Order: sequence, then C-alpha cells, then structure tokens
Amino acid sequence: MADNIIVGGREYTLTFEDNFTGDSIDKTKWEYCPESRRQDIGGRWSNSMTEVKDGNLILKASIREDGTPISGAIRSAGRFTQAYGYFECRMKWHKTTGFWGAFWMMCGDVGKVDGSAVSGAEIDIIESGERARDGVNHAIHWDGYGEAHKSVSKSIYGTNQYDGGRHTYALQWTESEYIFYIDGEETWRTSEPGICNQPGYLKLTAEFGSWAKPIVPEELPDCVRVDWVRVYRRV
Repeated sequence: MADNIIVGGREYTLTFEDNFTGDSIDKTKWEYCPESRRQDIGGRWSNSMTEVKDGNLILKASIREDGTPISGAIRSAGRFTQAYGYFECRMKWHKTTGFWGAFWMMCGDVGKVDGSAVSGAEIDIIESGERARDGVNHAIHWDGYGEAHKSVSKSIYGTNQYDGGRHTYALQWTESEYIFYIDGEETWRTSEPGICNQPGYLKLTAEFGSWAKPIVPEELPDCVRVDWVRVYRRV
C-alpha cells in the first residue's frame, strides 16, 4: 500500500497500519479491551474470543455454557491515537443476528457534559447492528452515556454489505466535518455535533445487545473478520 493517498483532493500520509500477519495481535499496536459486561443483555468482552489467523483479525461471538454471550474486542489505547485524518479498514461481516461488529474511535473526554462534541466524542465509523434489516450504521456520540447523552447517526440499507465479501469503511475527519465512506463512496457528511479536536484511539469490536435483534444460538459461533486497518494524516 502506498504511503501517500489522495482523498477528496487532499493528500494524506500513512501513520498506522496493521495487516494482521502472524498468530496474535501486535501488542505494540493493540491491547485487548477490558473483559467487562457490555450493553443491555449481559454480554461480555472476552480475550479468548479474539484471534489472528491467515492474515485476518477474527472477532468471535459465542454463548458460554452458563448462557453468557461473549465476544472479542481490541483497542489501540496507550499505543496509537490521532486527531483528524483518514481512518480505514476492510472487513467481512458475520452471518447471524444478535450481535454486531464495529470499527470506531474514542476521542478526548467523551464523558464531559458541555453540550458539544468538541472536547470528546465516540465516533462509530461503521457498525453492523442493523444486520437484521440489511443495514450498517455510522454514528457520533457525546456528552457522556448518562441522561445528558446525545448522538447523531446515519443508517445505510440495501447495499449488500452482508454478501459474504470484504468491504472497506472509512472516515475522513477534518477540522470542519466528518465524512464517512463505504467501498470508496461517500455515505454521510456531518458537522452537526461540533467537530472533536482531541485525539482518539481505535477500537475493533464485536458485542451482543438488543439493538442487533434476537440471538440465534444455533447459528453461533460466528465472527467478524478484519483484513487490515490503515490511518493517514493530512500532509
């Protein structure tokens, strides 16, 4: 892959890349997300559900013998952060419902409640929570996760993202707007919440929740596969 690319008439240079070679996550770039409870149905992130194999990051999803839904998740916290730029990955989605995969960022102080996303935001570059409706989702969250929480989002339907192939998802984050892309085509452009000016770290996750519609136990285990992640900074 070339170190420099052109996006929207702007030149960007490579600052981070992982092609998931080898047989484990690169600990200089990633760590496992904390093994904690997630969402509203008691699912948990588990280190055992993350694998690197055949040039792919594999984020698995399954049900433990005690009935607990578990799934894999990694993040670049403490290893790589960046504000502004072009953030891209290529993924192959899961086949069943009940959980979703995501490529997203945690930027600045997301918990700060000040009516603006400038000091902190969760930026969901892509999520597959709309799998049951043949859709994918972009979103931005700010003002914490309590009563003051706010968000804007855009769902994209009917674009064959679950056709069994690999698809690319990207965010162009500038000082004035967020621009989202699927397979190189712009799908959403917004500056509504105010543009975060703080660096963020990357997250690649799978997690269970009611948003993804019912779990189908007989269709598990399942997984999300990530071919690569690349990040660029404007020259």
